[in-house]
Amino acid sequence: MPAALSANPTVLELLDRGAVTPEAIVRLAETYLSTPGLRLYTLAFGFVLDIAAAVQAYPIARAVADSSLSSFRSKRATVTTAIMLARPEKV
Repeated sequence: MPAALSANPTVLELLDRGAVTPEAIVRLAETYLSTPGLRLYTLAFGFVLDIAAAVQAYPIARAVADSSLSSFRSKRATVTTAIMLARPEKV
């Protein structure tokens, strides 16, 4: 039997539990990259993620996302990783 969600789960934990789909995470990363200034995003029922804070908290994500030398695929992968490591707030 799988363990229960922690009180403050990461997006990866929500993904493992089926509360979030992989496609939703990739779409969020793409939305973030195409929408400067995006902050709060309703990730799943009852969970809101501050996407800008998630990217800032992952050391390399901001540098890769801002680099003109990085491909879109690299940017998306890095932002996706930052999202999966983030801990959304329960509302």
